[in-house]
Amino acid sequence: MRADRLLDLVALLRRHERLTAATLAERLGVSRRTVLRDLDALSLSGVPVYAAHGRGGGYSILPGYRPETAGLTTAESEALFLPGGEIAADAVGRGTEFRSARRKLEAVLSDEAARGVDEVTRCLLVVPEGWATPAETPAAVAPLAAAAARREIVEIGYRAPCEAERTRRVRPFGVVLAGRTWYVVAERDDSGARRTYRADRIGAITTTGRRFVPSGSLADAWERARTDYAGRDGIEIRLRTDEASLPIVRRVVSLAGRVIDERPADDLVEITALVERLAPTAGLLTGLAHLAEVTHPPALVEAIVETSRRNLERYACGSPGQAVTTPPSTRPTSTTPSTTR
Repeated sequence: MRADRLLDLVALLRRHERLTAATLAERLGVSRRTVLRDLDALSLSGVPVYAAHGRGGGYSILPGYRPETAGLTTAESEALFLPGGEIAADAVGRGTEFRSARRKLEAVLSDEAARGVDEVTRCLLVVPEGWATPAETPAAVAPLAAAAARREIVEIGYRAPCEAERTRRVRPFGVVLAGRTWYVVAERDDSGARRTYRADRIGAITTTGRRFVPSGSLADAWERARTDYAGRDGIEIRLRTDEASLPIVRRVVSLAGRVIDERPADDLVEITALVERLAPTAGLLTGLAHLAEVTHPPALVEAIVETSRRNLERYACGSPGQAVTTPPSTRPTSTTPSTTR
């Protein structure tokens, strides 16, 4: 909307002593011609914008000018105080209200304070995804955050690893962004048992119109879930991979269980993880092929061999029922680890 862009333009001019039209266009994501039209519109409306020509020139706003703004709306106030700032506000569908509230607050700052805001935004950037490609926020996050705010019981279609999707009726405490992954912390409506669901595994969401009274805070529920998860027993597995393949191997292993250690092993990296069951883990790790070498336990190695044999029998070329000759195995080098030892 043009009104929002004009407010952003005023905020930029208050943060900086002088900016060129080209810089303003880049900051606002519009053309230079659009910026010039906006500057003319501000001037005609009484905003004290002026131009300095020549080398080092640009556009400025009269020192001490503060635009008139209305008070914060209820939606803007709620969005402004969302933990996680703008990233979280965008994820739950409150990004527009968050930015509107921020503009209104910035408008009442002194020139010095406004420039201090710019210095902070230039030296600090929060990126939950780290070095990886930004992950798209799962569609379930916004409606479940809204249901948690309303304290409404919902039905979700949830697909656990290696299982078909099943419907669960839950009381959502709220949503949590942990690293790059969104989770929903909730209680089962039938048993009251607390559960943590990955948002990207949630399909259909159906509201029930029924309200609930939470048995605790979201922060407490999340901390309890973390404690329970850290103390959970499992079957220890170990595998090796090279640095180039580490991200994808780590990702696949995390689908089967929980990575608890990574350490150098010769010129490779050894990953140790805890998993609940070997059969589905074997199915996942078989797909890594040459990217990883499973070293422990022997039962997992045997399960991977058996899975590979069945795949070979099913998909190898030849007529149905024709015997298949398994090609001789080649021991992997340190830079090209194999799935089995």
